[in-house]
Amino acid sequence: MSKQINEVNLMKFVKILVSIIVVFSLLGCSTTKSQSTTSTNTKPASQPQSTTPQVQAASTNPTQLTNVSFQWIGVDADKLSPNDIKPDGKLDGHFHITIPFVQPYLVKSIWIRYTQFGKSYKWGWIYNKNLPIAGYKMAVFDDQGQPILPQGDNGYRVNALIDLDLYISELNFENERDTLKLEENQLFNLEVDYITQSNDEKEFNGSVTTT
Repeated sequence: MSKQINEVNLMKFVKILVSIIVVFSLLGCSTTKSQSTTSTNTKPASQPQSTTPQVQAASTNPTQLTNVSFQWIGVDADKLSPNDIKPDGKLDGHFHITIPFVQPYLVKSIWIRYTQFGKSYKWGWIYNKNLPIAGYKMAVFDDQGQPILPQGDNGYRVNALIDLDLYISELNFENERDTLKLEENQLFNLEVDYITQSNDEKEFNGSVTTT
């Protein structure tokens, strides 16, 4: 009889032990699932949006001409004749230009044109002495008063701001047809052709009225 009671008690103990194991197993699975769900659904906190305005830097062109000055000075010196850079006993028209650059460049040519009242004339200076001038000659002087004479290459090298004096001669039945006396209220147009460091050919255009 005692043996039967012991067996019954053992069976009860085994059942209780199994129940405890099952309960702990279920609790473990539930905790793991909860942690997994929490990990999956958790999103990182959103970062606050910056309110600092974005300013785009202004585009700059270091070879761009700025504040170029083209001025009429007057009829005040004898520097050339219509077809030669030699004095001819007659006063010439005097212009002044100031060109600011921030990089080295080469000035190829300078032209002054007059087109009014049915007349059209052109004076030119080309640094390459091997190129012809289709028009009358212009004399160009640097800021030291020295003439810039054409040479055998493609341009007059300048590293920074330059001041140049330009002279053109009056025309007195030149080529048996061209006549022009320099007076007030005449419009003259300027063209400066130059080459940048990157070998780009550019030009500047301006105008001035005589006074």
